[in-house]
Amino acid sequence: MAKEDHQSKPAVPDHFHRPGETRLGSTLSFTGSLEGHEDTVIEGRFQGKITLPSGSLTIARGAKVEAEVQVRSLTVHGELTGAVAAAEKVMISETAQMKGDIETAKISISNGARFKGGIKIQKG
Repeated sequence: MAKEDHQSKPAVPDHFHRPGETRLGSTLSFTGSLEGHEDTVIEGRFQGKITLPSGSLTIARGAKVEAEVQVRSLTVHGELTGAVAAAEKVMISETAQMKGDIETAKISISNGARFKGGIKIQKG
């Protein structure tokens, strides 16, 4: 019988991870540019530029991101500092802390979220 591994729970539950999705784990720290066309979850630290024109970006609870972000959609559960351009939507959860301007077609900011910046709604 295999021994069960009792590690700490991930910042984003496994049911949020979909096939074809890229995940930067909680122990990773990355500086630079991230470009692609697939959905991405950041659980660790990221600093730089993120460009996912046809992908969604999820910033997990506990993650810290300082970046210029250009994506199809964005969901923030952790910390994000930087300008955001999201073609479809931005969702800022109750656990999120965000500083920066947002340009998007739709936005949702949950009660309890911390947000400082401007919002520009663009019709798609």
